[in-house]
Amino acid sequence: MTLESQIVSLIGRLANFVLITISAIMCLYIVRHFWFFWNRMFKEQRRCYQDLAGTYSPSVSILIPMHKEEKVAADILERFVKMDYPKDGGRYEVIAIDDGSTDATPSIVDEYASKFSFIKAVHRAGNGGNGKPEALNVGLKVASNEIILTFDADYLPPRDCVKRLVAPFADVEVGGVMGRVVPVNSPESFVTRLMDIERAGGYQINQQARYNLNLIPQFGGTVGGFRRSVLKAVGEFDETKLAEDTDLTYKLYLRGWKVAYVNAAECYEEAVLSWDMREKQLTRWAIGHDQCLFEYFFETLKSPVLTFWQKVDGILLLGVYTTPLLILIGWLTGIISYIVGAPLWYSLFPMIFFIFAYNSVGNFAVFAEAGGSLFLDQRRRSIWLLPLMLVNLLANVWVCSKAFFLAIFLRQRRCEKVKPPVWAKTQKRGVGKDNYNKALNSFWNNNTHRWDKTERSGNGMQYYNDIKNAETERNQGKRG
Repeated sequence: MTLESQIVSLIGRLANFVLITISAIMCLYIVRHFWFFWNRMFKEQRRCYQDLAGTYSPSVSILIPMHKEEKVAADILERFVKMDYPKDGGRYEVIAIDDGSTDATPSIVDEYASKFSFIKAVHRAGNGGNGKPEALNVGLKVASNEIILTFDADYLPPRDCVKRLVAPFADVEVGGVMGRVVPVNSPESFVTRLMDIERAGGYQINQQARYNLNLIPQFGGTVGGFRRSVLKAVGEFDETKLAEDTDLTYKLYLRGWKVAYVNAAECYEEAVLSWDMREKQLTRWAIGHDQCLFEYFFETLKSPVLTFWQKVDGILLLGVYTTPLLILIGWLTGIISYIVGAPLWYSLFPMIFFIFAYNSVGNFAVFAEAGGSLFLDQRRRSIWLLPLMLVNLLANVWVCSKAFFLAIFLRQRRCEKVKPPVWAKTQKRGVGKDNYNKALNSFWNNNTHRWDKTERSGNGMQYYNDIKNAETERNQGKRG
């Protein structure tokens, strides 16, 4: 056997080993998410203390970071003015944090603060505009109450949102809570429709099942909250993380606290409109999640407070944004194996692509979860869009693969030729969620961040009212 043939054989065996390993990992994810699907669809569901909603009403502080939010600032403040929650005796306070805005945001915030005693205006001038984590940490210093809720500036919470979110804190073991995010602008574009399906699967199925099974439901950074004392104990928000919400999730669990998921606490957001903004958004999420993977992987494995299944779920959750890279490697090694000559059983591997295609990326996982969530939400026409999620998978493979290596470069703080990642705020028109895609201006230089402003049109309330009017008409039709 010649040296050349030995090398070719070695490459073939190595490629086969890599491909089998990747297939095994992906099968773990598939089993995990079918488990979630089965639990959510057919098993008993935890209601997350919702029998206490409206009865248990602790003092609460609500933080709303704002940077150039003149088109939506009044809308969200008005929603909290009308919130169904006791507002007497300092039990309810809304802290609007103007983070270096140069538009009309400061005047809008001041106007509401002058009209309502429970609204506080905080203005950051000199050091403002460095990002959401910094703004939240400033707001924490002003907050008076133990229970802290956070909302992005363009969210539209229903009147019962706060009382539903605070109910789980009646349990002294609960350190954090997360509600359900619902895109309000799904009809706007092809991309928004796909993002809406992802969100539905991620919350209606994935988060609820993880909560049912006592695994690792995740704090998502908005429409959620935490105990102030707990956050202080873990060091407040990490301003160097591009996914500070995932970072806080693992800090809580690794210290023995629980995160409760309240599926009934819905809040409306805006999904991204274009592939360009989706790429920027996904890049930030993937880099931030990979940063947490590097930091908490071994700590999760060794944790004395997590159960075995919580460790398994915690590791798989940390790795969700690396699965697209595994898919890409699997495709490349499959090509190599074919070229160098694969064994007869290798003909089975074309099915791997379809197994991968049945996986999406992120909290929404497999198409079964997305389809199940649409069924539960009685949006059966949207199920016809599920095959098009393959397009999203291909985009995720490219974006998340690049993000993984950029996260490595950030961790090592080297490779000067690599441009610092930008938290480019998602281009929107004020019809839903502000994803707060900030920019890591210079991770090497004082770990500072900056806002890269999202354009808005302020149409969020119009979409919200259309949804509520449609619900009212359906209910009247049923009664008729």
